[in-house]
Amino acid sequence: MSKTLAQRRNENARKAGVLLVGGVIGALTGVGAAYLLWQAKERRSRGLEADEPVITSGGAVKLGVMLFGLLRQINELARGK
Repeated sequence: MSKTLAQRRNENARKAGVLLVGGVIGALTGVGAAYLLWQAKERRSRGLEADEPVITSGGAVKLGVMLFGLLRQINELARGK
């Protein structure tokens, strides 16, 4: 049975809302991560921490694996597993 126009509009509105909220959450998370990196850079420049890179190549790989794991968990949550 085909959906009515009102049902399709409602679904599209919900989809747009979910995408908007997800985008805002992602943007805020990115801004928060950039702020933390900047704070670490400032602490290093004042000599409060060792003069090491904020993110090493190994750390970047770990972060990437963690992000893929997070996305997989979100997908499984959405599927009801």
